[in-house]
Amino acid sequence: MSKSKLAPADLAIPLSEEEFDELDEFLVSDVTSDETLTIEGLDGYLTAMAIGPTTVPPSYWLPGVWGPNEDDAPAFETMDQAQHILGLILRNMNGIITSLEDDPDEFEPVFGFVRVDESGREYIDGEAWAFGFMQGLALVRADWQPLFDSEQGRAWLDPLHLMGSEELTLEEAQLSNTPEKHEALTKQIPASVAAIYRYWLPHRKAIHERKLAATMQRTVPKVGRNDPCPCGSGKKFKKCCGAADTLH
Repeated sequence: MSKSKLAPADLAIPLSEEEFDELDEFLVSDVTSDETLTIEGLDGYLTAMAIGPTTVPPSYWLPGVWGPNEDDAPAFETMDQAQHILGLILRNMNGIITSLEDDPDEFEPVFGFVRVDESGREYIDGEAWAFGFMQGLALVRADWQPLFDSEQGRAWLDPLHLMGSEELTLEEAQLSNTPEKHEALTKQIPASVAAIYRYWLPHRKAIHERKLAATMQRTVPKVGRNDPCPCGSGKKFKKCCGAADTLH
């Protein structure tokens, strides 16, 4: 495994198939806990981060990849290996964001497959993906409340909730208790993701614009009363534009 350090510019590079497989293998390796997300669960988890109303920093969501407890953190062999794996996860996250920005209707979640009998029939199974998604949503659950308050929003969340929530009513559990039902719910997920992405898009843009405006304001240095006036008069600010009766 290559464990070279990743430059910030490299985080925009999509994962290759080999790197995706490497991350997949690491997540189920002996150095991770039984609580660590699988590659399908990680994809759902990161998608919740990408489409939600809140920009969540990696320092907040990364521990949840490994499990609910501090002891679930992987036993990395070296710091270089830790940085390498973190780089793969961050690049995976950025790849999800880029895919959604390009065309949310073409976004392809990473689902698994399950075979339940000797017939060889495979069913598409999004349970691990939905579990990861709901786990990511739970990190900032209060921020998602407007979607839960919307009848349409609850409909979009329905397949994710039915397959990804640990606590279901008996009636809800009966809606997802067979491979056929799982497959039918799984096929609804891409449309739900696209709809939720669009629902929160104006909110994310508004927050981004406010942060950008605040950043621009902070970049303008404050003029001291004894500093040269920025109007170019050559006078001190307090004797020129800083004087109450002076207008330019």
